Amino acid sequence: MKPRTLFTVILFCMLAAAGAASAQAVAVLSPAEGLEILKKSDAKLISELCSYDLSLITLEKGGSKKTNRFKGYKKDIRNNVMIVQEPKRIAGSVHLRKDDVIWSYFTTNKRLTKMAYQAIFMGTLLNYGDIMATELSTDYAVTRAAAQGDRYDLILQPKQGHEGYGKIFLTIDRKTLFPLKRQHFSLSGLLVKECDHSVIEHDGRKTVKVEMLFYEPMKERKTEVRFSNIQQLTAIPDDYFNENQIKFLSGE
Repeated sequence: MKPRTLFTVILFCMLAAAGAASAQAVAVLSPAEGLEILKKSDAKLISELCSYDLSLITLEKGGSKKTNRFKGYKKDIRNNVMIVQEPKRIAGSVHLRKDDVIWSYFTTNKRLTKMAYQAIFMGTLLNYGDIMATELSTDYAVTRAAAQGDRYDLILQPKQGHEGYGKIFLTIDRKTLFPLKRQHFSLSGLLVKECDHSVIEHDGRKTVKVEMLFYEPMKERKTEVRFSNIQQLTAIPDDYFNENQIKFLSGE
């Protein structure tokens, strides 16, 4: 029998502690069941064909604040493009996720560059994967899953050939299937950041607003993520998701 990993032990302790407090039974689920839950949760967030406004507000330890704003367009789970509106000095720059590749076009140097998922995104607490790949089921497999009380607890790890964190612990509301909290671990098992889903507004048909707070374990830095004005669309031109055409989205 193989020894339990750090992640298994942590999940077991989380469930055991909650079980002792509430005397509620823990139902261990299969990875396949966990993946179906994850896919349904993903579908509850940003629509597969939509436009949206996005703001990232990063608060530093000393109290300074930095704001980034974007206009975004999303077409299915593998195509997402964001046009920078603020800061003004790089307004018109474009970030694109196309399939499993992320591209950036910057107006400052007129160059198209392939970006790594783990590269820091515009001086925030996020990386490119955090903000460009909103559906975790695209890049992650579920290795362990459990249901208890009003929540699901999942452990995720990158699919073979996909970039990502070493592990993600994800908590999902059992009734609404909205995500509640994520913990991101490095390959060595170090907790590198956490994410609370603080606001999710739904109009009965679709999600219209999402707010998340990313923070470091010691909470010295944090980035507030705000998706708003999420509008379902009937079509988006293919050129929006063509890396050789995105410079024209900048207005150049």
